[in-house]
Amino acid sequence: MIPKELKLVIKELFTFKPYLIVVAIAGIISAYLKGYISYFIKELLDAAAKQPEQLPHLMWVGISIALGMAVCRYFHILTMNIASEKVSQSLRQKLQAKFMKLNLKFHNNYAAGSGGLISRSMNDIRIVHDGLRLFADLFTAPLFFLFLLYRLFGLDAQMTIYIFIAAPVLALFISSVSKGIRKYSLSGIEQVEKMTSTLKESLDGVRTIQAFNLEKRMENRFKNQGHEFIYMRRKIHSLIESMGPITEFIATILILAVIYYFSLKIAAQTSTASALIAFITALLQLNEPIKKFQEAYVRIQETRVAAKRVFDMLEEKSDIEELETASGFPENWQTIEYKNVNFSYANENLIKDFNLTIQRGQAVAFVGESGSGKSTLANLLGRFYDPQSGSIEIGRKNIKDIKLSELRKNIALVSQDVFLFSDTIENNILADREVPDMPAVEKSAKASHAHDFIMRLPLQYQTQTGERGNLLSGGEKQRVGIARAFLKDAPILILDEATSALDSISEEQVQRGLETLMKGRTTFVIAHRLSTIQNADLILVLNKGKIVERGTHAELLNKKGEYSRLFEMQMK
Repeated sequence: MIPKELKLVIKELFTFKPYLIVVAIAGIISAYLKGYISYFIKELLDAAAKQPEQLPHLMWVGISIALGMAVCRYFHILTMNIASEKVSQSLRQKLQAKFMKLNLKFHNNYAAGSGGLISRSMNDIRIVHDGLRLFADLFTAPLFFLFLLYRLFGLDAQMTIYIFIAAPVLALFISSVSKGIRKYSLSGIEQVEKMTSTLKESLDGVRTIQAFNLEKRMENRFKNQGHEFIYMRRKIHSLIESMGPITEFIATILILAVIYYFSLKIAAQTSTASALIAFITALLQLNEPIKKFQEAYVRIQETRVAAKRVFDMLEEKSDIEELETASGFPENWQTIEYKNVNFSYANENLIKDFNLTIQRGQAVAFVGESGSGKSTLANLLGRFYDPQSGSIEIGRKNIKDIKLSELRKNIALVSQDVFLFSDTIENNILADREVPDMPAVEKSAKASHAHDFIMRLPLQYQTQTGERGNLLSGGEKQRVGIARAFLKDAPILILDEATSALDSISEEQVQRGLETLMKGRTTFVIAHRLSTIQNADLILVLNKGKIVERGTHAELLNKKGEYSRLFEMQMK
């Protein structure tokens, strides 16, 4: 019975049927020609003794057989390699698409982080790819074996039966080895995932590592993980390599037994030297399909482990599900409503029975200490998470009934850590727009107060921003992010602590851009610096997922409550 994960891999493989047809045809011809060689040798030797005039003709036949084998082998392996590359790339694309659909809760909770997900996309897929390359051998080795078996029975049926008495012992040994390989393969793959995660942390956190002299700690962590990985791989190599000497020992004993058997028959004049040579040739050839089948079978055990991890990820249920009945974004909507919303994160209740109605065009600010649920409420609106219970409605339409693409098309986000792609400034502002529109890009940049600094750059709008925008300063990145939101022109705007990480000069420039961006939009402001939200229409003070105070800046100061306390702390 084929395991589920291998069935799924084979299903992927069969999406490239034309390649498999070539693999099959070339494999069958190659296996048949290889199987014919032992019989051809007997014909050649018999002709040398009885019909020497046939030798030139037979030599041309032999050359044709060799050429046919070479050509078929070339196309057999080449086509299988191309097919396995295509399957591997298809799986990588599916994994990447899956990662982008998984909700933020999954990404934040995944133990190995983004490094672990990269490991699944690269290392696990590489193992699957290597296993698929051996799929050709799993197809041709049994065929070649059967053709050789047919020749062996034709040459001497009795001796062939004696030889195959040893087959069950070999099969039992292979089965035992494969179980051990599966066990250590899983541990080895998990260890690679940890190493990838550590390597990514080392690169992403290099500034912090250097600032706190953590280089040695990270080196030691990576070294220890490497030792564990080497231990697992040593176990696997030990199991794999143990097969070679054992099979070679069995093969040597068999050849000696065959020579002894035929020597007795030749002495009794019941067989010939040509039959002996042909039989030994076929027997030696038999080692090739057995060895290839062994290797392929053993490698498939590693492939099973990696494939299971890949397909487990593809079947992960943490993505945001879109209803088949979902439709477009509501027109002429007037309110955004949170109705009895509850949300838990990592076994902690962050939002509890939350209710709120926001009027279109309002600027609503959320304040409170870290962990009070400010960003979570905004993330729930964009369906980066879904609440465990309750609903969020835009214009009395549940956001789950809106197509995800339509919902997010109508929400613009400017966060504290603006993510810029490693591309030009122009393309970062254009975002999802595929058609260049330089006038619109410049207009958005001017509105966000980004145009002036962009024009001072050597390549202006064609300047590369670097990975995550690290070639720009914090304030410059923020203004490019605001320009991107301007160009999107969405009616709902989320500002998630957009100025909290900036110096006072950068903050002033960015704040001017944000104030322009907010005009005429329904704005959610997650605020750290309370000085930036004094003009908000409504300020909500949150504590453990509940609203403890609400009002304007002046009203909340007069209440002398939690907001007033936070404001006075920041003003000191």
